[in-house]
Amino acid sequence: MEKKINNVLFITTNDGRKLTFRVLFTYHSENFNQDYAVFYNEEDENHLLAYRYDENLTIYQIENKEEGEELERALKRFDEEQAQRN
Repeated sequence: MEKKINNVLFITTNDGRKLTFRVLFTYHSENFNQDYAVFYNEEDENHLLAYRYDENLTIYQIENKEEGEELERALKRFDEEQAQRN
């Protein structure tokens, strides 16, 4: 069952700028038994953020190197799938 998360993430930077990020994709990791969301910045689509989230839709930073590497592979698969669709 796919979990739905909010499609928008608002971040205020240290200098007071407000950035809006939208969900690019979500996925579940069987390796870590965790759910992840990758967000893109509306002003700079190359600016991505990724977070782990729980059933309450609370997001957590990814601090584990292995999780980060898996996220990079998931992003690569996502990009490949998008390229095939176009």
